[in-house]
Amino acid sequence: MRTKPTIGRAVATALTVAAAGVSAGCVPKAGVDGVKDAGTSTCSGERHLIEQAVEAYYVLEGELPPSEAALVPNYLRTESVTMDLDADGNVVAAPGSGCI
Repeated sequence: MRTKPTIGRAVATALTVAAAGVSAGCVPKAGVDGVKDAGTSTCSGERHLIEQAVEAYYVLEGELPPSEAALVPNYLRTESVTMDLDADGNVVAAPGSGCI
């Protein structure tokens, strides 16, 4: 029985790391997407996720979601605690979430 060469595993690992945009000693640039701290990063990521779910809902359903609850479970796993949808389908920070 032949075994896989170890160089193949190293190449696969390198490709995985490169695809993820990560390398040894890699430091993200300051100010990328306005992210300054973990809290801002969480809010930004959550907003982006909800916006993508709203877009997918609109494309597949032909209308904006009536509420955030309408996105669960087909477009989101659970409702967001940091973001809400306003009456026009815009993603807004949830009251008291600390997001802007």
